[in-house]
This record gives sequence, structure tokens and C-alpha cells, in this order.
Amino acid sequence: MKPPGTNYPLISIIIATFNSEKTLTRTLNSIKKQTYPKKNIEVLIVDGGSTDATRIIAKKYHCQIIANPKTELIFAKQIGLTKAKGKYLIYLDSDEVLENSSSLMLKYTVFQKNKNIKAVMLGGYKTPAGYASINNYINEFGDPFSFFVYRESKGDLFFYKDWSKKYKNIIVLDDRECIVFDFSLGQTLPLIELWAGGSMIDLAYVKKTFPALQSNPDLIAHLFYLLNKKKNLLALTKNDNTIHYSCSSITFYLKKLQSRIKNNIFQTEMGKGGYSGRELFENSLFRLKKYLFIPYAFSFAHIDSFYLFFSRKKTVYLLHGFLCLYISFLISYYYCLKCLRIPPVLKTYGR
Repeated sequence: MKPPGTNYPLISIIIATFNSEKTLTRTLNSIKKQTYPKKNIEVLIVDGGSTDATRIIAKKYHCQIIANPKTELIFAKQIGLTKAKGKYLIYLDSDEVLENSSSLMLKYTVFQKNKNIKAVMLGGYKTPAGYASINNYINEFGDPFSFFVYRESKGDLFFYKDWSKKYKNIIVLDDRECIVFDFSLGQTLPLIELWAGGSMIDLAYVKKTFPALQSNPDLIAHLFYLLNKKKNLLALTKNDNTIHYSCSSITFYLKKLQSRIKNNIFQTEMGKGGYSGRELFENSLFRLKKYLFIPYAFSFAHIDSFYLFFSRKKTVYLLHGFLCLYISFLISYYYCLKCLRIPPVLKTYGR
């Protein structure tokens, strides 16, 4: 895969951790198995104060450990970007595993195809066998609000196939290794988060072009939209999935949803890194769509539940309607608290 006459540059991999001992070993093993030269990979563990064996595991794999005094994920991403020395950077969460042992090599090769490619995404999220079934829903849509607004799957069985149809008019390149899109051509923008999932960015270009990233952590979550304004290209790799061990139970997922709602409504840095910050990059008509979510939750959401169930053949998708009602309740409740100027309790990493 190596382009002729090319030396391998340094790739930095940023992993944010906080009591991540249950999943971190899998993540680091997937990096260890990569075909990309080990001497040209640096792994930075940005830790938010773990009290379990997270740091011990990181030392075992010879990772560089950096403290994240503010604990939250978004600050870890910023610290990692600032400290990384690589030409390219990959954000990989501590519950994510690179399935393809040639993932780094493949993404690096894709960058060489066109100088305007500044970000390369995974082929899709894959749910690990035997893990909690709610992860099928999470890995496809993230949350019910995102499903409603974007109606796009990031699942490994749908991502490439759906995008190749939906965005066929803006495809720049489609070969056996990747598919490349130019979203600057006026297409409605999808939900893209380059700060997780094993996505790779041209770090040298990003640091030079967007110096504000080093002082505004929420902008890191919206890097795709910044790159798109500069008319850069986005690529998806093929046969290059990220296995995601997101939630061990539905109960834990409900807590994460609650945390997302609180952060967005109360405009924390984490919230600004979510929809409340992302919508600023969309047109005004698209932004109005969010006000239709609660009516949707009490009507068509249940129809979508059955559509997802029959199209995916998995019972867990029948929860979609319930999850929409749950989100609607949380939105209403926390907006009431905000109007009454009653701040909620915000726990790190959604716990």
C-alpha cells in the first residue's frame, strides 16, 4: 500500500480515558497489530484522573500519559491535539477497536490520492458479538434525536452503501480503497464527528489553518465543518470498520442520554461540542427541524420503530419510540430547570 518513494510520517493516536480499564486493552491491542511501522506511531493517553488500572495498562503498552485536569472528554481531545507531534492524527476512544490491522496504512494511503483530502473516516461502526444489544442502535444512530435530524446510519452494513447513493452527485473518487466526497458543493451537511471512531486528520494542515482549535475545545468536535468551509475533501475507507463497545447496558445508555441533554441545554463545553454547537454550521431552515422532535416522538417515532425492526431484524430497534419519548421528557424537564435558573448536577463522562 505504500506509495512509491514515500517515507512514512509520524501518526499520533489520541485516546481519552477515565476509568477505562475494561476496554482499553482491546483498543491498544488493535493498535499494536497495525501494519504501519511501529516506530512511526505515537500513542497519547489523555487521562481524566482514573482511579482504576487505566494508567497501569497504558504504561504496559508504552503509551505517553498526559493528565487532563478538567476531566471531560472534550478537553482531552484538545490537550491531545496540542501535544501530538505527528503529521497525521487519529482520535480513537478507549472503547473503540480498529478491526482492520491495515487501518492506519489504508488511511495514510488515501491521503496520498488527492492533496485536498484532509480527513479520512472509518468505514462504519461495528457492534461486537455478544455485547449488549443496545449497541446496535447506538453504533448506527448515536441517539434518537440524531436519528430524527439526520436519518443516517453509521453502522458498518449501511454507512458506505447509503452515502454512495445519497451523496452520489458529490463523489470525487470511488475506488477499491475509499470513496471521496466534496461537501462544499452545496450539499446538506451530514453529522460528522472526526474526534472519535478512528478518523484520521491532516494534523499539520489543521494546526496551521485553524489555530483557534488549541484554545477553543468545542471547535474540535466540529472540525469537519471547518474543513468543509475551506473546500477540503472527506474520504471514507472501505473494509475498515471500528468495533465500538459503547454501553454495557440500556441503563447506562439512558444515563449517557441524560448527560447529553443536560450539556446541550446548559451550553457546557461538552454541549457546544454536540448539536448545540453543530447547528451553527447548518442553514436556518435545517435548524428549525429540532423544534419538531417532540411532536415526532409522540407520533411517527413509533412507526420508525417498526421500520427499523423489520429492516434490521433486531428487537432492540423497537425501543426507538420509547427512547424518543424519554428524550422529549428530558428536554422539557431541563428546559424548565434552565428557565428557573436551577443548574443540574453534571457528572464527568455522563456518569
